[in-house]
Amino acid sequence: MRSHGSPPPYYPSSSEADPLIGRRKPFHRQSICGYAALIVLFIVAVTIAICCTRPSNDPLDPNVRDRIRKDWDIELRQHQKEVLERIETHKRWLLEDNDRFRLREQWGTEVEQHNRDMEERRKSDEQKRILLREEWGKEVEEHEREVEERRKRDEQERIFLHEKWNREAEEHRREVEGRQKREEQERNVLREEWGKEVEEHEREVEKRRKYEEEERLRLNMFWTDLKSHTCTTYATREYTARLVNVPTYYNRRVEACMATSVKIHGVEYTPKWCEDHGPNKVIGHWEVDQHEPDCASWWIWYKDFGCISPGSGQRRIEHYLENIPSGGDWKEFCATTPVSFRGMHFTGAQFCFNRNHATWGHWVFDDESCK
Repeated sequence: MRSHGSPPPYYPSSSEADPLIGRRKPFHRQSICGYAALIVLFIVAVTIAICCTRPSNDPLDPNVRDRIRKDWDIELRQHQKEVLERIETHKRWLLEDNDRFRLREQWGTEVEQHNRDMEERRKSDEQKRILLREEWGKEVEEHEREVEERRKRDEQERIFLHEKWNREAEEHRREVEGRQKREEQERNVLREEWGKEVEEHEREVEKRRKYEEEERLRLNMFWTDLKSHTCTTYATREYTARLVNVPTYYNRRVEACMATSVKIHGVEYTPKWCEDHGPNKVIGHWEVDQHEPDCASWWIWYKDFGCISPGSGQRRIEHYLENIPSGGDWKEFCATTPVSFRGMHFTGAQFCFNRNHATWGHWVFDDESCK
């Protein structure tokens, strides 16, 4: 008995495979010889069995001869059957040949009959065509005669209508010329009357003007208290003045106001309109559009917003209006301040709007690049 923790004993004659397959037995030559003898005996037995069961081919063997006779009988019957079938086939071929010959004769007869019928039909059709051609020729000649007669009648009618139209045109021309002469004479008479009336009116107007001028000069009317006011539109300022030396009995104060001029910036201007509030209270109003730089506004900040929409053919431009005079109407200045851009000139904006105390104008115009 080995102590605890000591290695197992070692046996020199043992191996690692001994516990699995046991000890080896010695090899015997006698067992191999026995196996070989058994195999030889098995092969001999199988050969004898095959030879006993295999049929014999010896012609002298009665069984072989009976088997050969049976085979010959079978082959003879098969041959006789094939001969009968070949005879039947030959008969059927003869019948089919006779049928084909009869059909060929029948076809020949039908072809000859068809050719005769076609020849007769061709002759009949040719005769019909000849008759139709003759009838057509007659109809064509008749139609040509009718067409020629109709053409002659139409030509005569055209000549008659042309002569009639010429006569009517000549009569109409004479009537038109006579009417024109009469209308021209009437216009000349009216023109002479209008000329006389115009001359008479001009003489009266000139006579009245001279009378009013002489009366105004005699009364020594003149303007005083000339005052400038706010700008009314682009580069235009309003002026007022009072007409003095107007007699209390004078009843043509407005006409005298409109005819009396005043000098502004070295230029004589007559009033645009007058207000009559009584003697020495006749007020004249002027709108001076020259030498007024303080009233001139202008456009800045050019903005091109491009095409209004694809394919519209129109473009939108916007400007900012600068230097609107104090107290001026932004809409009036926007509409009257001129501008030029893209080779075009405008007397004012097409549309105006006020945004955040700033005045903007914009223009919409046709542009081929927006199509």
